[in-house]
Amino acid sequence: MPNRTAANVAPRMPKAALGKSPAKAGTTVPSPRKKAAAPGASRKAATKKPAAKRSSAPKAASTRGTAKTGRPRKAPVRAGSSRAPKPKAMEVAYSGRIFRSRLEARWAVFLDLLDVNWDYEPSFYQVGDDLYYLPDFYLPDHQLWLEVKGAPFMDTASMAKVLASIAGPMRIPLREAPYTPSERLLLGGPFKALKHGLMPVHTLITPAGLNLAALSYAAFDIEPDGRATVKALGAPWDTAAATGVKAAGRPSPSRLQLLLEPEPQLRAGTVPERIARAYTGAYRLAFDEASKSICDSEVLTAVSRRRSGRPLGIAA
Repeated sequence: MPNRTAANVAPRMPKAALGKSPAKAGTTVPSPRKKAAAPGASRKAATKKPAAKRSSAPKAASTRGTAKTGRPRKAPVRAGSSRAPKPKAMEVAYSGRIFRSRLEARWAVFLDLLDVNWDYEPSFYQVGDDLYYLPDFYLPDHQLWLEVKGAPFMDTASMAKVLASIAGPMRIPLREAPYTPSERLLLGGPFKALKHGLMPVHTLITPAGLNLAALSYAAFDIEPDGRATVKALGAPWDTAAATGVKAAGRPSPSRLQLLLEPEPQLRAGTVPERIARAYTGAYRLAFDEASKSICDSEVLTAVSRRRSGRPLGIAA
């Protein structure tokens, strides 16, 4: 038998290529088949928790890193808007009481200069289903409530409280027997310098019907016997609902001006000297920042015979 040489023997093909023709140019070579899964593998795969999907949105940190740096933008201010931020009220110690604001202390001094007795924050009262009211002052000799407010603090809740307390479904009582429902509440706003021949006036709230309040103006005056009093001036200039429920919107700036800082009115004759001194003293009152107290020696001397809204009595 003749011997086989390398030239006569055909080269062996790899096992993977047996029975397959070589791929033609330009054609796609099919991928090899995947091995069959081992028994039980599908059961394990079914019990595995699905992997959490990655969010396609970029992370906030990366966005911040690429953002341009600059000055912070200020919120736009609406023209004519009354939603200004409330200033921080500063407490004041005076006459044995701690007043929540300087404006309240000014009113306490004003009343003392007129020898008007006062009680400060005497009690809480319910004036609506979900509305509770703590009045600032009660003037027992006049059966009059006094609410002191600056314009930034007169919001919807405050307005609803003062109206409901006098004309709402749950009116607050007087503090003397027989404790009948109150009839009058005075709004005390900021003090201003007196104008010659003009009398400062304030808003007076009175009942005007079922859940309806009347708004008129009133002024301090001196009776023939020397006592200070509060008198209404003319007919009401407006009415307001007194339902014991907060209104949807805050009073407008023009409305707050009429309520808290009305224009002074002409008076027949001159303003009584005691009234003028009381307004001037409250307006020019000086405060000590460190001790949070009044440091006006002239005013303190004038009210030295009074304490906590009452006279000290005759000196021995």
